[in-house]
Amino acid sequence: MKRARCMGWIALVLSIGLTGCLGTREWQYPPLPEGRYLGITAQQSLPATVVVLPFEDLRGREIREEYWKITIPLVPYGVVIYDRPEEIQSPEPVDQVRFHPSIDFARALADEVREAEIFSSVIFAHGPAIPPSDFVLRGRLYSTRWERVVTTYLLGPLGTVFWILGLPMGDTTTQVTMDLRLTPADDPSQVLWSFAMDFESWRLDSPYYGLEEAVQSYAMALQDTLRPAIKDLVKKAAERIAPFQPVP
Repeated sequence: MKRARCMGWIALVLSIGLTGCLGTREWQYPPLPEGRYLGITAQQSLPATVVVLPFEDLRGREIREEYWKITIPLVPYGVVIYDRPEEIQSPEPVDQVRFHPSIDFARALADEVREAEIFSSVIFAHGPAIPPSDFVLRGRLYSTRWERVVTTYLLGPLGTVFWILGLPMGDTTTQVTMDLRLTPADDPSQVLWSFAMDFESWRLDSPYYGLEEAVQSYAMALQDTLRPAIKDLVKKAAERIAPFQPVP
C-alpha cells in the first residue's frame, strides 16, 4: 500500500510536470527540427535501378521496468530498458515510441540514397514481391535499445521536487546497430558493397527539456548512423558497382 501511494505521488508529479512537454510520439524522417536529408550527393548517377527492402529484424527482446525503485529512499535510480520500445504495451508516456524500425529505417535509407543521386532510380519495396531492378539493398537491424534512467536523488518521492526545480530527472540512451549490403538483383549471395554501423546517443531528461525528443532521438540516431554509410557508398559505387551494371 505504501509503495502504491509513493508511485501515485510520482505519477501525479509527472502528469503535472510533463503536460505539454512530451511533443509528438510519431516517427518522422528526416528528423526534426531541421527536417533535412544528409545533403551528400554523388558526382554522377549510375544508370541503374536499386530496390531497398525492409530490414531483417534481429533485435533482442529484453524488457526491464524498474521505475518503482525510485520510491525507496537511498536507492539512487530506477531504470527502464526496452530492446523493442515500439512493442511495449501501455508504457509510461515518457517511454512511448510509435514507429516500425524494420520498415521506417529502410524507407529512410531509400530516401537518403535517392537524395544522394547514386542511382538513377531508387525504389522502396514494402510487399511480398520485389519489383524488377538491377540491384537490391538489404539491411539487418540488430539493436534499437532504449534505456532511460530516472533518479529522485536518494530521497524517494520527495526527490521529485528537484525535477520541478529544474534539475535533471535522469537520462536516456538510444542505440542503433545495423548493417547494409548491396547485391545484384539476380544473385543475393554476391555482395558488392557492405557497411556496418553502431551509433549511440545520450541526453539528459527534465520535465522542461529532452522528453519531447523520445521518438526523434531514433530518427536523429539513424541519420547519424547512415551518414558514414552513404558517404562510403558514394565513394565506392563507381568502383564496385559500375562493372555490374546492365549493358544497354
